[in-house]
Amino acid sequence: MSNNKLVELVNLWAAHEAEQPDLSIEAFCERILATRGNTYQAINEYGIPLEGKIMGHLGRMGKFASIYSKKALQETALNNVEDWVYLLCTMEMGTPKKSELINQLLSEFPSGIDVIKRMVAAGYLEEFPDEEDKRSKRVRITPAGVEKVQACLPQMQKVGDMALGLLTPVEKQFLVTILDRLDRFHEKHYKTTRSEDFEALHQLLTSDFTNFVNK
Repeated sequence: MSNNKLVELVNLWAAHEAEQPDLSIEAFCERILATRGNTYQAINEYGIPLEGKIMGHLGRMGKFASIYSKKALQETALNNVEDWVYLLCTMEMGTPKKSELINQLLSEFPSGIDVIKRMVAAGYLEEFPDEEDKRSKRVRITPAGVEKVQACLPQMQKVGDMALGLLTPVEKQFLVTILDRLDRFHEKHYKTTRSEDFEALHQLLTSDFTNFVNK
């Protein structure tokens, strides 16, 4: 590294640290990477804030991935990518309650139950009574379900290549770091805030941002 670049780096660190004295190295690097790409106005000419732009992009990416996934799975016995995700998540969780599985995947309860019933009928999941709570039932993946998950992996890897192959390995890791922090933040509040009204939910979440700034 040349002396000029070293001086530039030190000056950048000093400027960002002045704004946030407890700035970590990881957070500093994230800031630098984020500001080295395209820059956008906080609010565009139509009054849409930067957060709205981000949400729009995330929504569109989800739809692109859904379209690719549906095509990838059309030769399998699965209706859609949600079926495959339910099998995969059950395999990772072991023997969850049906309600735990549905909550983990952020599904509406009726639609989640429909997926589970469909997977049970297909022989990919099996349900059994919860020994500690007779009102609940648990599910586990069957050998046929494990085989189905594994058989779909090559196609789902291709979906990942199609959706994210444009990014470099460093960009992918950077994206995962940001999304992981957001996911941990919202998962922390999800189960306890489902019954809150919107204004109370807004107040609760925005007041807790500072706890996650450097995580």
